[in-house]
Amino acid sequence: MKKRAALSILLAGTMLAASIAGCSSSNSGSNSSSNVQPSQSQIELKDKIGQYPIATPEEPLTLKIWSTMGDIIANDIKDFNDILAFQEMEKRTGVHIEWTHAVSGQDTESFNLMLASRDLPDLIRNNIGSAGKEAIKYVQEDVIIDFAPYLDYAPNFKKIVTEDADLYRQLSDDNGGIYIFPSLNKDPGTRAYRGFIIRQDWLDKVGMSMPTNTDELYEVLKAWQEKDVNGNGLKDEVFSGRGDTDFMIYNLLWCFGANYKFQLQDGKVTHGLLTDEFKEGMAYIAKLYSEGLIDQDYLTNDTSKWESKFISETAGAAYGIASRVDKFTKNVPGSTFLPIPILNGPGGRPAKTFDDTLTNIYKTQQTVCITTANKNIEKSMMWMDYIYSPEGEVLFNLGVEGVSYEVDSEGNPHYTEALTNDPQGRPQNQMQLLYAPGGSQWPVNVTMEAVMCQKTPIELNCFQTYAANIPDTSDVMPPFTLTEDEMASITSKKTDVETYVTEVLGSLAIGKVSIDEIDTVVIPRLKQLGVDDIIQVYQGAYERYMAKA
Repeated sequence: MKKRAALSILLAGTMLAASIAGCSSSNSGSNSSSNVQPSQSQIELKDKIGQYPIATPEEPLTLKIWSTMGDIIANDIKDFNDILAFQEMEKRTGVHIEWTHAVSGQDTESFNLMLASRDLPDLIRNNIGSAGKEAIKYVQEDVIIDFAPYLDYAPNFKKIVTEDADLYRQLSDDNGGIYIFPSLNKDPGTRAYRGFIIRQDWLDKVGMSMPTNTDELYEVLKAWQEKDVNGNGLKDEVFSGRGDTDFMIYNLLWCFGANYKFQLQDGKVTHGLLTDEFKEGMAYIAKLYSEGLIDQDYLTNDTSKWESKFISETAGAAYGIASRVDKFTKNVPGSTFLPIPILNGPGGRPAKTFDDTLTNIYKTQQTVCITTANKNIEKSMMWMDYIYSPEGEVLFNLGVEGVSYEVDSEGNPHYTEALTNDPQGRPQNQMQLLYAPGGSQWPVNVTMEAVMCQKTPIELNCFQTYAANIPDTSDVMPPFTLTEDEMASITSKKTDVETYVTEVLGSLAIGKVSIDEIDTVVIPRLKQLGVDDIIQVYQGAYERYMAKA
């Protein structure tokens, strides 16, 4: 958004009404009503697609929405009608929303109670998730609908979904059913917030440049300890991380093109531990550990312990995220943490990444579904579609010009003091939700303009650095859907494989199991546990996934 005109949006206007080629009725889900003939009122309504307001004082419309409410703003508002974006949304669409919010901390209980009572609203905003098994379960239980047959009533959303083959595959089920309006990260830059991080000031102390590959990282870690860059007299300056979930030590494998989970290789499903690259990458990790260059406590680190290693100045590098780069720099006096643009393999061999945050275009949180109780499906589609229009995108990302944001002479938006300097001292991220809740509390296509407003300069540098240096993502496993029979056939095997992988990764890293035993012990055990059966099921699901677009 480099032109002011892109942000000077009319409060109400005519949006594109042309039907965009895409999901045909023959490709809709099992619960689709694509064969039902439209009524006269539906025919008349189609003539008004893309025109706002939807409702008028003479023909009012109230939609009921059940939604969770994050703790951050729970004490600031009664319901979402107190949020600027929804107030403006009502002005522009004419539709009034009657909200029901779960009590903070009781989201799950409230949601389940609503389902049990069958007192369904028109729409639900909850973390129902992807187009996979979880959403289908609610369709089968007659809670939500497959709204693919109604996509013509949402031309903006339809255009976004059907013009991007990857997004369409991710969002639809194997029959073309679509169940959720999600938050989108169409711009890859908005997804690039994770990567390797390092203390630049420690590099400066030893006179070394930013490492670009695993060989150089090894030399950096050795130099830090030899020259005692933290000045405590101990050789304890390390690459830190965890043994599970976020900030994993094993993400170093990615530099070698290796992985520790199921993945693709040459278009076929396999498991990372079965590849040649894994042995090479794991040998590197074991070498670092044996020489004390990796945090010796990584297997027992939780997030708090992991962070403490940086705050106490024993850790100087890791796989992290933009917010931690900001946090560590601000909390460690004299430090400068920076993103490593890219960390390739030995000799500079190009790395890969298996971080699916870079490939998943939509988030499984903040999704909106249409329920089976909804008597105004078409108008509900039109209402939701406004959020994906150019006007709605600005509204839910930034709010209202002159109130929550201003545009500078170069055409860049900036939050106003209403968000950045609240008289009550509330932080910007809290104030943002009171004006433009898209992405955090409500689905929207998140834009880089919004990221630029929301992030600190340190965080923004991370986003920009990572976005400009994304490794090869071609072997990342896509979010395909399994049938119930497929799930039943592999569930116990998958649990056994994942449990064993977690155990053996740690054993390999600390030297309890030798690298030579990968071929003679580890792989035979994986096959005994059924890894090949899982791969076969995944391969079939992957082929169905790729055939959808």
